Amino acid sequence: MAPLSHHLARALAASAGPAVVLSRRDLSVNHTQAVTLGVIAAYTVVIGLLWNIPYVRYVLWPFKMLVIAFHEFSHASTACCTGGRVKSITLDPHEGGATMMSGGIDAITLPAGYLGSSLIGALLIFCGFDIVASKVASLVLGVCFLLTLWWARKDWLTIITVLLAVGLLVACWFIKHAEPLR
Repeated sequence: MAPLSHHLARALAASAGPAVVLSRRDLSVNHTQAVTLGVIAAYTVVIGLLWNIPYVRYVLWPFKMLVIAFHEFSHASTACCTGGRVKSITLDPHEGGATMMSGGIDAITLPAGYLGSSLIGALLIFCGFDIVASKVASLVLGVCFLLTLWWARKDWLTIITVLLAVGLLVACWFIKHAEPLR
């Protein structure tokens, strides 16, 4: 038996007369999408090379620390949303971190680090297609980073990483009409 949508499309075409032709969507890639896919491919190759070449891999260190900050912030914000209390956030220079918290729902707060940092990355990529969305995302990101400072009062590496990230966001606002935020 044919699906209902097939019968509905056939009925609509028959009622409209012989001149109506149901068109298909064009699935070709436009210029902006082609450039974006090319940039993603280039980033993938460059990151893959930098990740595996000794001594050169330290170029990625600030970005790894930034992702760790996203990860720990996701744990902390989810703990607060589920009734927990965050005691501290620390970032380890050997590419690790810890969020000390009490209370909350463990089944939600534990996977929140990976899910949250992935979601933040996906949203930043999505916002990169529009300058206004990039500006809004940078403001939200800056506020989230500054909230992370509240929990990282004694950890100097976390404080420095967060302040540098916020400083970079602010600097991007003043370069070529905030184009680097994209």
